[in-house]
Amino acid sequence: MHSRMKKGITFISILVALFILLVGIITLFRAFPVINKLSVRAKHSVSVSFIVDKIFTLMEKAYGNKSGIEVPPSLEGIDDEFPQYSYRVNFIEEKEDLYKMELEISYKKEGKIEKKSFYQVFRRR
Repeated sequence: MHSRMKKGITFISILVALFILLVGIITLFRAFPVINKLSVRAKHSVSVSFIVDKIFTLMEKAYGNKSGIEVPPSLEGIDDEFPQYSYRVNFIEEKEDLYKMELEISYKKEGKIEKKSFYQVFRRR
């Protein structure tokens, strides 16, 4: 009778282990869409940050010199490295040779157009 009890406990142990494994797998499957959504959001944030930094740097180089070309009222375009993102920059002269750049980045997310706005100031020297 003693050996029969050992087999029963082993079978119950296997059932408990399988139940725990099944609960873990189900949890992972339920968490995957959330993790995927967070990953896509992070990718968009990194891409937008990169584009913003790149555009602000280019605008300061292009229009930051008084002897260079005049500052236009606005510019718009699509970044070559990130063609799914478009941008629009408005230049507002705050004081003489002090400009505020208003940058808006647009992209499609889940079928909707998302827009993010950024601001920076530069002085023509």
